[in-house]
Amino acid sequence: MKIWKIGLSLFTVVLITLLVRLPIATTPGFFIGGSASAAPATWEDTSSIHEIKLRVADLIPRVVIIWFVEIDNDLYIIGETDSGWVSILETGGPVHMRLEDSTYPLLATMVTSSEDKILQAWQEKYEADYPEFFASSASDDFLEYSSVYRLSRI
Repeated sequence: MKIWKIGLSLFTVVLITLLVRLPIATTPGFFIGGSASAAPATWEDTSSIHEIKLRVADLIPRVVIIWFVEIDNDLYIIGETDSGWVSILETGGPVHMRLEDSTYPLLATMVTSSEDKILQAWQEKYEADYPEFFASSASDDFLEYSSVYRLSRI
């Protein structure tokens, strides 16, 4: 009986630790953190920042770590259409984005034209650091079954 209590206590500690730490890699989380801030009129140079956290509202909010690209002072994200956060977002909606230590309320809008320019900029930003992804068929599959969203200031 004592081993059962120790095991249950250990499991509880691990579960609480995971809930606080998520998202980790491709595992979504619930908490985005950061200081709530109004989105700036112009974004600072984001070329050296590779990941943001994105919170999509739902009954249970989902926070994912995702790549992004900035083009002409607009931010864009790309996600596989069948992933959980994209299916929650569908054609768009309110999101929160954590960029470094600040969290901004934004509006995600699905992009339906000029996607090629966005995808090219996204590939140029990440290809040098992730050549194995772009050299494999995984990138082609990802891009073929993905949705592109613009993150707009509210």
